[in-house]
Amino acid sequence: MQLNRKAVRFSLLAFPVGVATSVYLAFTNMRAMQQMGVEAPAYVLVLSSLIQIAGIYTLVLGYLGYVLSERVNLAPVGFLEKKKALHAILAGFVCALVMLSDLYLFAPHIPQIQAAYTREAFSLPALLFAMLYGGVIEEIMLRLFFLSLLVFLMDKLLDAKRGDAPIRPLFYHIANVAAALLFALGHLPATEVAFGGLTTLLVVRSLVLNGLLGWLFGLLYLKLGLQYAMIAHALTHLFNQAILVLFIV
Repeated sequence: MQLNRKAVRFSLLAFPVGVATSVYLAFTNMRAMQQMGVEAPAYVLVLSSLIQIAGIYTLVLGYLGYVLSERVNLAPVGFLEKKKALHAILAGFVCALVMLSDLYLFAPHIPQIQAAYTREAFSLPALLFAMLYGGVIEEIMLRLFFLSLLVFLMDKLLDAKRGDAPIRPLFYHIANVAAALLFALGHLPATEVAFGGLTTLLVVRSLVLNGLLGWLFGLLYLKLGLQYAMIAHALTHLFNQAILVLFIV
């Protein structure tokens, strides 16, 4: 089977982001383990993180997602267009406001979240990690790969005789909702660790906030292209932190 050169180029371009976020996450996990009295060799954590994030999430899923996106007539990555980029920036600002609703909807009822909204909690490295991991790695996993895969599977299994007709629009919307739900549910393990367990309110919080954001990023991918979903996702974290630090905390 011949390799898709565009897919290879895309995954290689994303690879440095995978490496950077892998290393940051490995050392963050190592510090967290040390605080709990658990020691682990740094090279083991870094290597496992590199394999998972840089290797599987970025290279493998980046390549497969690119190929799948072409198969289902979605625009993986292309040149930025000014008008579309402005839409992505505006979407990032709107999504930041959605994130900020956490402070008023859920934080008053969850003391740990309320306590996290302090100026001391802000960290520039953590912000850069969130922008890169969320804006690049998560969009590769959930939109480029998973959403495209679902559309591909639904088309093959449920509409195998469509011939030259276009893929049903409903398949794209179902896949976007499913990817958004996976995006929300994917945050629950980290939430459980951070809060020492899951409550109904914490699950609802993740489904509402992360689910809605994932759905909006998916719409950008479907309507404009992956690069605009990446821009909006990264700027969501930037705008959210900027508003918090400058005007709220």
